[in-house]
Amino acid sequence: MTTQKNPGIYFEIPVTDMQRAKAFYEAVFEYDFVLENIHGNEMAFLPFKEEATGITGALTKGETYKPSHDGSLIYLSVDDINKIISLTIKHGGKKLFPRTQANEYGFVAEIEDSEGNRIGLSESRK
Repeated sequence: MTTQKNPGIYFEIPVTDMQRAKAFYEAVFEYDFVLENIHGNEMAFLPFKEEATGITGALTKGETYKPSHDGSLIYLSVDDINKIISLTIKHGGKKLFPRTQANEYGFVAEIEDSEGNRIGLSESRK
């Protein structure tokens, strides 16, 4: 019998200005980054802990990475969507979709980051 795994393992958020994007995500989400250059791409890796649930990813700047509202939508887990929306606006982003009930799971919202990406927010029901 094959062990079942969740399909998502990693994500990349395209950026055009790594310093600006890094500053935005540090200010809004309080992330610490590990910077690397992989295959000619600038990478700023988001926090990752082996023992934690969920997946992680990176801010990525390279020739094939284009920020957009189109395409895949990732959701970042947050404790307080309204706080994140407020910080997003304060640091040059936009609110795209307000905090909204998502059935019994909690709440969701969408923002635009400093690079023009559409990012989903997920707040668990407490």
